[in-house]
Amino acid sequence: MENQEFIIENCQVIASLAGNLQGELAAQIRETMLTYIADGYCNFSVDFSKVNDINSTGLGMLVNIQKRALQQGGDIIIHGLQGTVKVAFDRTRLSKAFTILDCKNAVA
Repeated sequence: MENQEFIIENCQVIASLAGNLQGELAAQIRETMLTYIADGYCNFSVDFSKVNDINSTGLGMLVNIQKRALQQGGDIIIHGLQGTVKVAFDRTRLSKAFTILDCKNAVA
């Protein structure tokens, strides 16, 4: 899971993701985030500025994590969407399901 970074700051998990969010990588990120939720962290700030592509596996992983976070009283905030990744969020209407900040507002 190289190039993926997770840090905890002010009881929030800040995830900087990179590459193509699909298949095995999406599964590994899902397991990592579920571990944080199991440890009591349910608020996530996810930076997508270095993500090149995402498929249904990656999108499904995010929906799954958001559901778990919401069940624990948390949320996922996404920022840095661009290019084909932003198109995928818009096309699937997930841009309405998540809190998405544009780059100008993304202050973590």
